[in-house]
Amino acid sequence: MSVPRVLELDRVPERMPHRDSTLRQLASGLDPLRSDQPAYPICISGPTGAGKTALARFAVRELRRETTVNTAHVDCLRTRSRAAILEEALVDARLKSRSSPKANAASELLAQLEDADSPVVLTLDEAEHIEDEHLAHVLFETAGVTPIFVMHEYERFAARLDSATASRLRTGPHIELDRYAQHEIVDILESRIDAGDLSGITDGTLEVIADTAAGNAREAISILREAYVEGKSRDERVTPALVADVREPAQESIRRYNIERLDTPHRLLKHMIDDAGEIRAEDLAEMFELEYPDAEPRERRRYLNVLVRYGCIRKKGSGRGTRYLSIGAVE
Repeated sequence: MSVPRVLELDRVPERMPHRDSTLRQLASGLDPLRSDQPAYPICISGPTGAGKTALARFAVRELRRETTVNTAHVDCLRTRSRAAILEEALVDARLKSRSSPKANAASELLAQLEDADSPVVLTLDEAEHIEDEHLAHVLFETAGVTPIFVMHEYERFAARLDSATASRLRTGPHIELDRYAQHEIVDILESRIDAGDLSGITDGTLEVIADTAAGNAREAISILREAYVEGKSRDERVTPALVADVREPAQESIRRYNIERLDTPHRLLKHMIDDAGEIRAEDLAEMFELEYPDAEPRERRRYLNVLVRYGCIRKKGSGRGTRYLSIGAVE
């Protein structure tokens, strides 16, 4: 059975329950563009599953309905260099066709952004993974571009910037999201169910899903999706018992979704850990250095933190005793 569109992880909903105040704050930050005026940079931060990406896409979609702005959304976990980000932005905004990665210099791509017929709202998702620490400054100086930076930790992102750029960043709104409460997750799921006119879900099931997801809306939607599809395949209703059956497949589905977003260094580290089952951090560092001799230790640690955060691997211990484990490894 195909997955209902309303339960797709990347689906931008028609409503965002319990985000009214943050949506107003974000819309206010974008208001100048409705009068053809430049807007300040915007930051959205918060934990995984708090709705950062959905919030940004929702607000930009509403702006697009009201104005003629160009919009682009770039996942910086997958696309991290300056030229690659600018290329992807232009392609996503339909301002150019895709070409080979080295076909255009970054300066030429920036010029194309400036020459756009309307202002460009550029959402940089997973912004903490941008390789070029000066890109924010470059975008601030590029006429007609309003950046929206989406990240997990605002202060850590700002700390990577020079003082002048960090100060400029702080002139714009910072929208900080918290994890959803249990009843808020239930409302989000009910909104999706109503939008898709889905049936066969028993009373109390959404509360069980919300408890299981622990405030992570993406995980909750994934659980509901797996339970709904499995229920249809069995010709059964979606019950708390069925939710328990599909929790692991739902988590695996999210892992696959996240792995598909990873670039080569992240994937390489994951493959090394999966092949080993369990490996000491220093042994992993030696193996990785053979493939990426120019990568700094802090970059490798950042890659590993991403893999841990998104449930692609596990971490055990600290300091010199740190070990990394594949998901299937037994401790």
